[in-house]
Amino acid sequence: MISAKLANKIWIFLQSIDSKKFHRNCFQLQHSQTNKLKQYLSENKNTQFGTKYKFGQINDYNEYRKIVPIQQWNDIAPWVELIKKGRDNVLTSQKVILFEETSGTSSFSKLIPYTKLLKREMEIGVGPWMYALYQNYKSAFKGSSYWSISPPLKEKQKSSGGIPIGIEDDTNYFTSYSKFLLSSILAVPTKLKKELHSETFYFQTFEYLLMKENLSFVSVWSPTFFLQLDSFLQTHKKHLLICLKKKGNNVKRLAYLEKTLTNHYTWKDIWPDLSVLSCWCDAQSSLWIDKVQVAIGQVYIQGKGLLSTEGICSIPVLKNRSPVLSVNSHFYEFRELHTKKVYLAHELKENQIYEIIITTAGGLYRYASSDIIQVDGFYGQAPTFKFIGRKNSSSDLVGEKLSEFQVSKALQTALKNISTKIEIAFLYPVIDQTNKLHYRIYIEAKEPFKLEITKELSTIEQHIESTLLKNPYYKTAISLTQLMPIKAHLLENGFKSKLFYFHINKFKIKDGDFKMPVLFKKDSLNTLLNL
Repeated sequence: MISAKLANKIWIFLQSIDSKKFHRNCFQLQHSQTNKLKQYLSENKNTQFGTKYKFGQINDYNEYRKIVPIQQWNDIAPWVELIKKGRDNVLTSQKVILFEETSGTSSFSKLIPYTKLLKREMEIGVGPWMYALYQNYKSAFKGSSYWSISPPLKEKQKSSGGIPIGIEDDTNYFTSYSKFLLSSILAVPTKLKKELHSETFYFQTFEYLLMKENLSFVSVWSPTFFLQLDSFLQTHKKHLLICLKKKGNNVKRLAYLEKTLTNHYTWKDIWPDLSVLSCWCDAQSSLWIDKVQVAIGQVYIQGKGLLSTEGICSIPVLKNRSPVLSVNSHFYEFRELHTKKVYLAHELKENQIYEIIITTAGGLYRYASSDIIQVDGFYGQAPTFKFIGRKNSSSDLVGEKLSEFQVSKALQTALKNISTKIEIAFLYPVIDQTNKLHYRIYIEAKEPFKLEITKELSTIEQHIESTLLKNPYYKTAISLTQLMPIKAHLLENGFKSKLFYFHINKFKIKDGDFKMPVLFKKDSLNTLLNL
């Protein structure tokens, strides 16, 4: 096996090929996107979906949007059911090789069909991202990397037609040569994904990680997952050291770990070569970044682009700027949030808010993603944008139309100076003793700061209320006393962990993909909150 340093050099060189194509197409976006659409229509014109919507007769984008309506999941689901039964040539001419389950918080599972070409579309989005990271932070590729994987929470499954559900190995998104190189780069073997018990999985993860003194890059999806890892390490460090000693590991490394973990430490102290942490930083994830920074130490935190099970939409390639549209991956449309008008990527305007609509090689055509973004610049013709929330993540009890984006902004403002002293904060609609509706801010404070946070509750209420009153619908609901003003409530310690496991177990969300919401639907947490 070759060294991680050499494997990184070769792998990054391979990514440079996709990177060059990406940067070129950012400056000829309309042309490259037109060709991408033509390719989809030509390759899939004889599928059941293509026949129904006359792909063979569509000559340009205007005809495409006239003939093919924007699709919601309910429109796609019947076609996916046929594929699950083993039917070929339904949405794509390419054979479906597996299904990936969505990791959203809906109460039912969506199975997204994956073809070889869709996997390739994902890979050609990762290439420019990794190459840009290398150019800006070469030290991140000095040693081993940890990419978050998490246990699937259930045994292997197949559809009724025999198609596997869930990707066998996270490196399977890449070519066989890249997989070979990644086997020398990754600090934790991907075989751990087969472990079904969460605690065993985390314990074994750290058995590998702690002995990798050259760890230089960490990539997780959710910052709350990173904090979950950090919490596990703090709780189990003594037991981990005992087990590592029994296995007769590197004596010098073990002595260093024992000295470091006994004192106050950050991840940078444990792994001095650690240079970059990549995770979600936008929308509700931004609430946890300060806590992550404290835990990881003097390490650069890079915000990820917008990636989902359905497709890859943006990648971070420009230093100190928002991620750029992943121009080579799929065909994109954007629905303006207020007017509902649909635009192509090269037609977008700065500061406008849009919902992304994607067409992919996996058989999603004009699929409304519900991902809401705000354009904040351009690289060539390609837009740069921030993810600001999910379209359907909202609460509307009496017409107040509160969105997760609005709540996230309110919490950011109110908790700005105390975010490292709390475990979790969220809004939840409740009915008070006088049978009046109101939103309650639930906060779990870290044990040493409970008294301090208790004294701040009234101020927090005022800050959040004043921010939410900027929403005219919420203001009207308060004025008409349809809603009573916000109240704050301190949670008992340990609630965050209960909430975390409640979600991943109920909705079968992988730990590493879980986004901790900041706004919950009415009655969804009554049992946990003893209401």
